[in-house]
Amino acid sequence: METKAHYIIVGLFIIASIVCGFGFILWGANTNSDSDDLPYDILFFNSVDGLSIANPVLLNGVRVGKVTAITLSQDKPDEIRVRILVRRTTPIRDDSRAKLVPIGITGQSAVFISGGTAASPLLRPLFTGNVPVIKTVPSPINELMNALPEMLNTGKKLLADLRKVVDPDNREHIKTILANIASVTNMLVKNEQQIQAAITNLNKAADQTSNAMGATEQAANAINGYVSKQLVPATDKVGDLVKRIDQVVKNMEPGLSRFSKDGLSDLNSLVNESRILVNTLENISQKLNSDPKQFLLGKTVPEFQTP
Repeated sequence: METKAHYIIVGLFIIASIVCGFGFILWGANTNSDSDDLPYDILFFNSVDGLSIANPVLLNGVRVGKVTAITLSQDKPDEIRVRILVRRTTPIRDDSRAKLVPIGITGQSAVFISGGTAASPLLRPLFTGNVPVIKTVPSPINELMNALPEMLNTGKKLLADLRKVVDPDNREHIKTILANIASVTNMLVKNEQQIQAAITNLNKAADQTSNAMGATEQAANAINGYVSKQLVPATDKVGDLVKRIDQVVKNMEPGLSRFSKDGLSDLNSLVNESRILVNTLENISQKLNSDPKQFLLGKTVPEFQTP
């Protein structure tokens, strides 16, 4: 009985040792994983079709990690949270952006992260247990899917317009237009010589016009030469004459000023005295004409007569 109990104790000890060994191995693996990798969350607001767990995570085209979880937000139905795990040394920065890109022809997608700028700080956890969030940009797939309905509507409109163009009435119009074009073409072919002659005449007229323009330009140059050689010196002389006249006027200004002040009053007195003199001479002339004897000898004294 004691022997059986001994074997049971040994067996339990061996089993416990094996369990502890596996636990230590798992703990060490988790410790190494935590030290070598960092988790990040990416919030997508469009379809993540083709993205699965363990799909690659690329930084500028280089694989740096994998997708570990894809969950839907309970509060925001259009929000999809993707958890990724990348190497701790991966330089993910604040201005890095994530998007989905197709890989191969299987319909699978990968998470593509841009490197950002060197001046931007690294995106790291703020505290223990904190998972940083990488912002997203629309992926080419999503842009294509969003634009697809509009493209289909545009295609439908084009088809409808084409149907209108090729309806029976428009077909007849098109036939008429084509027939008119053919008629015009035939007319041009028949009158090719006349058209060629008209073009030749137009070329001649253009040459004559060019020659006339050349002659006009020569005349303009001659006029410019005459103006520069003849009129410009004459203009200079007139300018000199004006300057001289201006100088003479300036020199006469003092005399004119004195004349206007003193000479005009003297001239006025002279004019008045001249008028008096003229009146006196007129009176003398009248008396001389009427009775020269009386004017020269004066009045005669009448003789005394006795009664």
